[in-house]
Amino acid sequence: MRLFVRLSLIGLVALVAIGFADNSFLRTDGTEASNKKVSAVKVSDGVCLKDGVSMTVDFGSKANSSPINQCVSNFTLNSWDLISAAGLTVTGTQKYPVGFVCRINDFPAEDVESCLDTPNPKVGSWAYFVAGPDSDSWQYSTWGASTHKPDCGSAEAWVFRYPEESIEALPTTKPQTRVCSNK
Repeated sequence: MRLFVRLSLIGLVALVAIGFADNSFLRTDGTEASNKKVSAVKVSDGVCLKDGVSMTVDFGSKANSSPINQCVSNFTLNSWDLISAAGLTVTGTQKYPVGFVCRINDFPAEDVESCLDTPNPKVGSWAYFVAGPDSDSWQYSTWGASTHKPDCGSAEAWVFRYPEESIEALPTTKPQTRVCSNK
């Protein structure tokens, strides 16, 4: 039994060491481990006319806010991070911090949705749609935003749906996608 415990501890230490070694290649100073410059993320208003990921945030049929369209270029992270990269705030739930998008740009307000658990169906929730590069139609996403990595040329849409609306009803605008020049 002692031998088993020792080997298990050695195995855990080895896994942690591998994890640290792997993470040493990730830098936060704008360089890769090989010291090649990494392009900075660029954000512009509107959908992408050149390379990038187009993102639309539609606050829903009852909101007094206009939809937001952003083009995020040189982006390589996940869709959750795309929202932040576009200059918007994203809030998960207390129980699932990056599992459920509860608020985008503080919508719905905290006094309407507490964000403690999954969004309250009596309030509504965010629906997530994707369109791959060179696609002309939206697909209701079966991925979570923190597990999906958008490709250059793709489009993403977040639409707030109220309780009487179908969560899978497609956005009213067509996705603006393309095949990127670096592909």
